[in-house]
Amino acid sequence: MKLIHTADWHLGNMMHDIDRTKETESFLAWLKSEIERVGAQTLVIAGDVFDVVSPTVIARKMYFRFLASLLATKCSNIVIVGGNHDSGVLLDAPADLLDALNIKVVGSINGRKVEDLVVELKDGDGNVIGICCAVPFMRDLELEHFYKNDKKDSGDSSESESASDEDLLKRLYADVYRYAVELRGDRKIPIIATGHLYANGLSGRDSTLAEADSAMDNGVREVVGTLGNVDISVFPTGFDYVALGHIHYATNVAGSSKVWYSGSPFVMGFDEANYKRRVFAVDVESGAEPVLEQIEVEKSVRYEQFKGDLATLRKKLRDLDKELMANPMETYVDLLLTTGEFVDLSAALAAEESSKRFVVKRHRLSRDILKKGVSGIDDAVVSTKQYTDKDYFRMLIAKNMGKKLESESEAKEVETVYNKFIDLFNEAIVKAHENA
Repeated sequence: MKLIHTADWHLGNMMHDIDRTKETESFLAWLKSEIERVGAQTLVIAGDVFDVVSPTVIARKMYFRFLASLLATKCSNIVIVGGNHDSGVLLDAPADLLDALNIKVVGSINGRKVEDLVVELKDGDGNVIGICCAVPFMRDLELEHFYKNDKKDSGDSSESESASDEDLLKRLYADVYRYAVELRGDRKIPIIATGHLYANGLSGRDSTLAEADSAMDNGVREVVGTLGNVDISVFPTGFDYVALGHIHYATNVAGSSKVWYSGSPFVMGFDEANYKRRVFAVDVESGAEPVLEQIEVEKSVRYEQFKGDLATLRKKLRDLDKELMANPMETYVDLLLTTGEFVDLSAALAAEESSKRFVVKRHRLSRDILKKGVSGIDDAVVSTKQYTDKDYFRMLIAKNMGKKLESESEAKEVETVYNKFIDLFNEAIVKAHENA
């Protein structure tokens, strides 16, 4: 079976108020052409389809139009699971209709049983060619509630009352795998799985990637509870491939050839600007090592992050202008002055920024330079990180609660309140954008 693995589309994302509609449409058209080129029979989208729980009408239209466009291809299976940015309710709402079109959507585990997460994959002639365990993102309480209801149904009240969340996650993957094996019977077909979580032991975690993981505009920040850091042992070794989402760069887990993040096809923050964007084409057979092709996404918009002293930034902007003169492309730039004296960076680079071939979206000064320009500035206030609406929302909650976040217990108290109101906050942000 040949499949395409992708994740973390974040449809409707407006990084720094950049309208990304054309960029998204370009990607979706490219993806369809790649699905046709490689002859993929299955498309797996491993979470974070949308950027917010209440996406714009435009984002929803792009999603449904893309799904409809695949009906004319040989891709006879589409599996979509919810991520931490998605509304499970919104994704699941048209699930019955999409299921009739062989599009399996699992927005959340709420109201489902183990067997509801396992789906047969068929070719164009209706022959079963594989089985997918479609596991979405789950918050700790959702997973605990899932097994609490399961115990009620079975009459078992003795098991896992004190089980850790990772133990329950491991149990869930074991249960869906066991059900998939029973469903497979003696057919020699592969079993794959999905997940949207943060796993330990990511390959290629050099200092740059580690920095990106902690960046304020990286999707990892939204993981809540212990499910945000799981071991590869939660996935049964019998899976022939595990398609993960949530990490924005392509990487495997603990050196495994079977457990992979495809990364996001889009730049979600300037800290990610230098990562290659990929989707995976995977050949999967029962009991065999998967054959994986990392396909670089065709770029329609360029993002650059330049760091250095004033002379370095000037040179980089001049070089960029020359490149764009030869190869025009919509381009956005983030600038960080790391050494030198305190200056008005925008004014200092006005000559270089006069080009209409690119747009500088952000000027920043390093902590040390800011200290030179502002006497007695507080280290806790000065930051070179990019704060998002959600970060300011979290800080506002902490302030109103009188918490300084100096201890783990205080951080957990704030996070509990944050998780309670974040969906309402997201809806308010979307409405504000729509009314702007």
